[in-house]
Amino acid sequence: MADDEKVYTPEVIEENPFPQEEGGVPIQESQSTSGEVYSQKSIKPQPVPTKRVAVELISSVINTKSKKICGEIQFTPSGAIQIGKYENGVSGDIRISPDGILARNKSGILTIAIDGDTGDAIFKGTVQAGTVISGAVAVGDGDILIDGETKRMIWYTDDVPSIVIGEI
Repeated sequence: MADDEKVYTPEVIEENPFPQEEGGVPIQESQSTSGEVYSQKSIKPQPVPTKRVAVELISSVINTKSKKICGEIQFTPSGAIQIGKYENGVSGDIRISPDGILARNKSGILTIAIDGDTGDAIFKGTVQAGTVISGAVAVGDGDILIDGETKRMIWYTDDVPSIVIGEI
């Protein structure tokens, strides 16, 4: 069985020199080539940039503790602002532009629409206020009209006034 056994010996790996180590020009602090002298440049210390904070604005106009704006803030003109990112079923968004304001919920339904040119406003939900001052209020699909200017309340049936309260 001694003839069947193999003897394994480690493989010898020859050493390879590093670049520029064998026969090349050694890298020195300065070298001269054709009359010019090259040397390493020293880099001046660079200070760490300081964070610029608008201390005056924060301290005089915004109360960060109560999260309230305490004074007037000037805004620069801009094309439009979008708050949030609409993702169907996840989140809604609000868009503010010179043409108006739009808000939609996560289902993609417009919940608030205010026209910047005409002032028309549409609200999907309940509008609640302590006082409402208006010229005329049309209730439902316009079958009931409360008119403050003429001091009348009119109930319509098939576009014909059926009940009139106030002066005719």
